[in-house]
Amino acid sequence: MSALSRQSTRASITEDSSVPVALASALFAAGVTWALKPSRGRKKGQTVLPKELVGVPHSEELELAIEVALKAGENIVSQTDTKGTAAEHDKRGSGMDVDEQNERMVVEAIRYFYPDHKVIGEPTDQGIIPELTLAPTWIIDPVDGTTNFDSGLPLTCVSIGFCVEGKPVMGVVYAPSTNELYVGIRGHGSFRNAVRITGSNEIKKLSESVVNFDFGFARADVAKCVRNIMRNGVKTTRCLGSGVLDFCYVATGRLDVVYAGVATEGWKPWDFCAAYVIVKEAGGAMESLLDQNPGEEMNLSGSSIICATSQELLEETRRVALGDV
Repeated sequence: MSALSRQSTRASITEDSSVPVALASALFAAGVTWALKPSRGRKKGQTVLPKELVGVPHSEELELAIEVALKAGENIVSQTDTKGTAAEHDKRGSGMDVDEQNERMVVEAIRYFYPDHKVIGEPTDQGIIPELTLAPTWIIDPVDGTTNFDSGLPLTCVSIGFCVEGKPVMGVVYAPSTNELYVGIRGHGSFRNAVRITGSNEIKKLSESVVNFDFGFARADVAKCVRNIMRNGVKTTRCLGSGVLDFCYVATGRLDVVYAGVATEGWKPWDFCAAYVIVKEAGGAMESLLDQNPGEEMNLSGSSIICATSQELLEETRRVALGDV
């Protein structure tokens, strides 16, 4: 990225609500003019980039991810805000759906600034996921919580992660309906709306915890784990419908445990790549659910996952959920 592009990007994030000149030109050339309106997530003079992350490794990628996430989030909320109103009917048949629009904008922006980087997103053809190599790779989900979004429920977000040598190093998650921007860089902390996330200082037991899961389509197998947890004792359970936000809520202590991948309800790399950095930098634990190697780097190519506010709670929940008690 050129010095001019870096300066323009940073100015747009910390001073104004306009898109950077170079990015705007790239999007306009690609026909993505719908993305050029001001983002609802910012006000003039508002800083969304934490000062602690300015100038650190991968801060330039972070700035770009924030910019496009905010624009994509605006597109999401313009749709959810009209659900069930006359405006919803006026929008039908107006062109690409939001998921497609958002993905196009995010991918075009990345390719403009980083043409040598790879991009992995939710596949549209034959369900084939590209292999995660050692090359710099972006893993994106332009609309996470699709069923929530389609239903007009506000728990949905934009997720943009960045990997170097096969490991997540930067993550951005924007939930437009609650106007919450989560960001993190490996080794430099994670933040919600520019305020550092410290996680929970309390090490809870499973019986004291709020546990989130997703039934998906493998409901019989998933129900067995839920039954094990309920028999053990738990404060309460939740099914919120957005895997990425589930993890961010663990990072902030709103949830204590999230797990998936007992059977075919498992999640994919775009469901947890960005949030992995945010959770780990907040002091949380995140591992594969079925590959029981405590403390090891998570396998982004796997589909099973468990995330908790502490390593102790993660291991207890895994043991109980899988019936090893």
